[in-house]
Amino acid sequence: VVEDATQRGEPIALKNCIGVSSVILDRLMAGFFTSEPVLEVVKMVLGTLRCLISAGSYASHTLDSSDQNVLVADAARIARLTCITAFQRSRPSGPYDEGHDELKTAVLDSIAKNLRQILLTPVVGATSGRRGGSGTSSGYSYTPPANVTRSHILWQCASLARCSNAPVLCSYTDLPNIKQPDRSFVVALMAELHIFLLDGRMTVREKTIIIVVSLLQQRRGFMSELLIADIPRSDYGTETIDLMNRGGFGALLEAHEAATILESDKNNLYRRDISPPGSDSYALFFYWLERNESQVAAVFHGIHIQAPRHFPLWKMPHPHQRRQLKKNRK
Repeated sequence: VVEDATQRGEPIALKNCIGVSSVILDRLMAGFFTSEPVLEVVKMVLGTLRCLISAGSYASHTLDSSDQNVLVADAARIARLTCITAFQRSRPSGPYDEGHDELKTAVLDSIAKNLRQILLTPVVGATSGRRGGSGTSSGYSYTPPANVTRSHILWQCASLARCSNAPVLCSYTDLPNIKQPDRSFVVALMAELHIFLLDGRMTVREKTIIIVVSLLQQRRGFMSELLIADIPRSDYGTETIDLMNRGGFGALLEAHEAATILESDKNNLYRRDISPPGSDSYALFFYWLERNESQVAAVFHGIHIQAPRHFPLWKMPHPHQRRQLKKNRK
């Protein structure tokens, strides 16, 4: 239904696609759904976002610029929340839970393929206009429509939090109430990626590296702010730990660019002692990560503290709540 609406639906149907995604997100954050439906939700909301952004899509020909800007902003916000929640749901929820590895790797792949679209974030409250990236954020204008306009009805349909009969406590914060949606997502995403960088499986770590490199390329400013931190010392002083420029993540970006060039030229290699990059392309980074474990942990401890302030965290329900959830699912 959602796919059909994004390809042939009227503006109100397009808005309802995002609204339905927001309702599912609210239930997802409340603990509903198993791993397979969670992945379907991720695919659905990312597919909606791609249809809205694509220059040749039905939506781009149907919507005017102001409506499209607002619609894309809401879809990207729901997509970011859905992906972060899916990551949280993939982790073990208790001592006897092994987590959901397939969900984790599938969401990593989905984010890697759609990160540019997911990072499309608005300058909330700015004058309406066409989208365009500048500085550290691919920001574009976003102003909630006035009450007397047709666009206001469309805007209301795009989020559960705006419905008059919505739950008193919606599981997520509505976009107009977020001051820095771009930075909020980067902080929450890096907190999740840090856990995956320490995963024992190389496939998970390599998929994580792809997203980290994309963030370094597209949000260098935000990443520098996060990865260069003043850490308190036992003598009440502070120590500046730079994971960005003094090796580490800065070197990771250089290694990726070098590996990309080498990969593109692999068919033209003429020296036998040179080989295309393989699974050990980032071996130096992982070696550095292990050697500097304490410093990395100190910086990411601050990131993990920041993350809940920006993004709501899904929490495993208590046993009596889980029984009620199972009853509701039936």
